[in-house]
Amino acid sequence: MVEGELAQDPLVGATLGGLYQVERLIGVGGMGRVYEATHTHLGKAYAVKVLPEGRADKPSAVERFLREAKSATKIDHEHIVKVVNCDTDEEHRLFIVMELLDGENLAERLDRGALPVDEAVSIARQTGEALQAAHDAGIVHRDLKPENIFLTQKHGHNFVKVLDFGISKIKTPDHGDPKLTATDQIIGTPLYISPELAKGVSVVDHRTDVYALGVILYEMLTGSPPFAGENHFQLLYKHGNEAPDPPSQRSKKANIPPHVESAVLRAMAKDPADRFATMDAFRDALRGPMVPRRARTLGLPLLGAALVAGVAFLLWPTRAPVEVAEPTAPVSAPPAVTKKSDGPAETSPIEPVAATVRLALDSRPAGAFVAVNGEKRGRTPVEVELEPGREATVRFSLAGYRSQERRVAPKKDDALVVRLKKKTRPKPSPIKTDF
Repeated sequence: MVEGELAQDPLVGATLGGLYQVERLIGVGGMGRVYEATHTHLGKAYAVKVLPEGRADKPSAVERFLREAKSATKIDHEHIVKVVNCDTDEEHRLFIVMELLDGENLAERLDRGALPVDEAVSIARQTGEALQAAHDAGIVHRDLKPENIFLTQKHGHNFVKVLDFGISKIKTPDHGDPKLTATDQIIGTPLYISPELAKGVSVVDHRTDVYALGVILYEMLTGSPPFAGENHFQLLYKHGNEAPDPPSQRSKKANIPPHVESAVLRAMAKDPADRFATMDAFRDALRGPMVPRRARTLGLPLLGAALVAGVAFLLWPTRAPVEVAEPTAPVSAPPAVTKKSDGPAETSPIEPVAATVRLALDSRPAGAFVAVNGEKRGRTPVEVELEPGREATVRFSLAGYRSQERRVAPKKDDALVVRLKKKTRPKPSPIKTDF
């Protein structure tokens, strides 16, 4: 924001609705200008978003503006910006009053490069928590992007606030399902748009937000979005048809854990049925392998028992020392023997443990892409080497078929064949844009 635009803004110094005195302009977006304003009675600072005059006479713009206020107040979650008022003043200016946040949005943070894995996962999990609350209330955001994820600080750590539910879809009996425009136009930001929105599908659900959060986490881990294009249509095509490179191949120095990479790629599956069913499931996958509950709860009792045993040993009455015989040379255990019915006994060799095991992978039909723990291994049929007994996630994907994931932990050479199911494609609707 240049200082000249700040100084010339006509609302700076005005009082909206007789209560909110505008102090300064703090942001400009397609759906409004955001100001810092002070409540004239309470002396408290708020963020006030004002619908531009040129849009105030457009029903679709007013509907979108009001929807933002309705959605945020309907959810009421700590990770969603709080809306405290929505009103029109004597000049017929429509405005929303929100809590004033101190910090930066995720887009500004990404301008400085990729985030450490732990920080990126924490932001994604907090964002997912907010969106799960929205989904539970019957609201799909549909325009999730870094600009709509605000980072404040709490106890020295990033604390997420999700903004701008302006194009969210509310599915409740009291709100119905109003259209934003007279036609089924493509909505969302091309860099983060889900395949179904990119193809103009008119009916979408919460899994479109799962996809967008997967794309955003991909960018946080690697420093760049998974797809790039010279125009909107190239981006729409890539989101709808192309598979992303695994994040670890895009940023090999990031040391991205396999479970995080696997979660990102699953969230970004082209078919919504192949993604996580809920945001909570996505968040749980980002947490990684969990220690079994029984193993955790037995720790303290066993420690207590060991302490009691140690004290008892120290307090046990001592006896007179017993003479110990001179130590003799250690005697090795004889090797195991097997006896033949018609011959002398002979030793049986000990089988060595294999350093790796081979797993032959195939699919019906053949030619599916195979990724093991998020790392591409080629097309089926293909053979991979794994560490014996260690669990690995194998993902099969083929255009026109639903992706499949299998968890394996082979202890010896083995084979795995999967039968892929064809996707059922909805009838395409006309592609229109309002970018």
